[in-house]
Amino acid sequence: MKKTVSIITLGCRVNQYESCAVAEALTANGYEVVKNGVSDYYIVNTCTVTAESQRKSKQIVRRCAEKGKVLVMGCASQIDPSFAEIENVIYVCGNREKLSVVDVLYADDAKCGNGVISMDNAPFEEMHICGNSDLFSECRAFIKIQDGCNGKCTYCIIPKCRGSVRSREADHIINEAERLIKKGYKEIILTGIEVSAYNKIPLPQLIKSVSELKGLERLRLGSLTPNRINVDFMETVSECVNFMPHIHLSLQSCCDEILTAMKRPYKKTDIIDKVNLIRKYIPNCIITADIIVGFPGETEEMFKETVDTLKELQLFHVHSFPYSEREGTPAAVMPNSVPKAIRSERNNCLISEINIVKENILSSMYGKEIAVLVEKIKDGYAYGHTEEFIESKLINKDYTVGSIVKAVGESQENGILVATPI
Repeated sequence: MKKTVSIITLGCRVNQYESCAVAEALTANGYEVVKNGVSDYYIVNTCTVTAESQRKSKQIVRRCAEKGKVLVMGCASQIDPSFAEIENVIYVCGNREKLSVVDVLYADDAKCGNGVISMDNAPFEEMHICGNSDLFSECRAFIKIQDGCNGKCTYCIIPKCRGSVRSREADHIINEAERLIKKGYKEIILTGIEVSAYNKIPLPQLIKSVSELKGLERLRLGSLTPNRINVDFMETVSECVNFMPHIHLSLQSCCDEILTAMKRPYKKTDIIDKVNLIRKYIPNCIITADIIVGFPGETEEMFKETVDTLKELQLFHVHSFPYSEREGTPAAVMPNSVPKAIRSERNNCLISEINIVKENILSSMYGKEIAVLVEKIKDGYAYGHTEEFIESKLINKDYTVGSIVKAVGESQENGILVATPI
């Protein structure tokens, strides 16, 4: 009987990609990867972007250790040696040589201990996926194109966990995309810790090369910094017929004082100029963003400046969260800390304001034709996303996951566009 392995993934799309690569390697070596239930082994791919992520990662490792042997990898275990001390944890590898968890399983009952290696001068760890694992999606696939970050943002611990920027060879990315398309994947998302920093070839050239692959219906990118948006970039992506009209920007604030304190390499005027440039080349582009509220020193006026700017720019959605002190970062010891209750209050305010913008944009879709990639079938409805990455639902007419359905927007429910199939 095959031994079973459960993989639990926290955090970002890069972690999801790496978990898929591990799952496929395990399957190729005779293990059965299961989504739910009791397993012989548990692999936990951890996150530490916030203190809460670190706490949750450790909590999940402990829960898994009560049921079976555990192997730990990822950002939290890279900087926290105490994972190796948890009973029933047989191996910890951090963020280097993640595929070593597959080899370690052959040791069975042996406790291999701590395999964490410093991220200094780390090479790019080549992984690949063929689409043989349904761990996350049957029709949308992430491809990791780079790792690490050279940024010095004062709130961020990730450079310490992931190391400096290193990029994947372009032909490896293109070959992997070809395999996934042949496997039936309709949408590919090029992702990384800092996608904007990809440097093996110019990023626009990579996007164009992947876009030209026969059979690819949709191409998207992970989060971009505003500095990545320029005329050359926009000219190239706007000419790619399958590059979807959705761009997610890593902004964090729209106030110059806070951007400077965060050590973000742009100003509010840059943000406005870049958004205008996006809409010049892709007029129907939906733009979303990441925002941190309540950063040390943020006044009510500074917060309002960010809210007003986001509303003016008509951003469809904001992944907004209250600032959280992360031990080991400069911001954690900055003066003028904003009380946590005010951080939470501002976060709720921002979400409410942006939801009004979202409702108006969704209303503008009523009566318009859309194309929905079906990602899930549940309770008589098909759920998926439009080309603009608007979450949608429509009555299921025997659709299958991976179908692209033409429909007309008619209403909205809790931020979801309800549509009628044509």
